Amino acid sequence: MDRALTYDLDQQISILELQKADTVYRWADSKTVWCKAEQTGKNLFSTVGIGAKSVKFTVWKQSITLYNAFRWHGRFCFLTDLTEIDRMYYEIMAAMVEPRTCELMQADKTMDQSLHRPVYSEPQPVLTFPACLIEKYMGFTRLAPQSQATESYVLVTAKAISLSLADLIRIDGTTYNVQIIHGLDEFKNEYEIAVTKEA
Repeated sequence: MDRALTYDLDQQISILELQKADTVYRWADSKTVWCKAEQTGKNLFSTVGIGAKSVKFTVWKQSITLYNAFRWHGRFCFLTDLTEIDRMYYEIMAAMVEPRTCELMQADKTMDQSLHRPVYSEPQPVLTFPACLIEKYMGFTRLAPQSQATESYVLVTAKAISLSLADLIRIDGTTYNVQIIHGLDEFKNEYEIAVTKEA
């Protein structure tokens, strides 16, 4: 039997590449290919965050790596695993998680000569990048009532996005700080971020 007839590649996806222009990263269309697509439950694409809806794609073997992403039926798909099948196809697992526009904020430091100390300006955006914001897996925790509440999330980025501890990240008007970095994965970075608000 002709193995090429085994897979019904009847849907289209856009292969995305991360591009940088000046201080802005964005996912840009590279090309469109045919695929087979099946939703498969949950994808635990983050080591510390909750899972997302999972999709399994089958495509002809070509120049695709986990540095890419897909756009399928208008949905962004973060690639998490790639396996070669029959030397002709790739089976690619992906998490359906829509990226958010994030801004790395930094304050300028100048020296106040009269006070002999540094003075910081209001933080301004110095880098814009897409990232997937997901809830952090916390387990079961019973907390006593407090006057302040800390909201914790996980920011999953392409490997090219490099942040540091205590960096300020603005997302939809809220500024978070980077508290923990998980950077050992070859194809992505994960940052635990948090903001404290009045309860």
